[in-house]
Amino acid sequence: MDNRASKSVQRLIELGVCQPSDIKKAKDEATKFSSPEFAPRIRKAERLLGAIGDSTRIKILLLLSEREMCVCELESALGLPQPTASHHLGTLEQANLVERNKKERWVFYRARQSPTLDFLKELISQ
Repeated sequence: MDNRASKSVQRLIELGVCQPSDIKKAKDEATKFSSPEFAPRIRKAERLLGAIGDSTRIKILLLLSEREMCVCELESALGLPQPTASHHLGTLEQANLVERNKKERWVFYRARQSPTLDFLKELISQ
């Protein structure tokens, strides 16, 4: 077994809970996920999970899943100052969860249909 294996892992192997081959396989998978090939996918997952990891952004997504809304409507509905609402919408837009539509001088947002949105709606409805 690799000298760098933690004492906890060594103890699990001694107890027969896992095998050295299991540890090697996990290390190989971790190395694969750390490769440059996976870097863009990992960053995309980070953006997505970061975007939905905030209660205000979840509320915004749920509201926008019902209908397109102007930023000022979201500010009013959630009691947010304009810069805060814009920050949250920017985060959601970067994660590709919402899209904007400019009508004259007003900016409207709507949620993009996605498995993430479906998951959130189902989770909230339980």
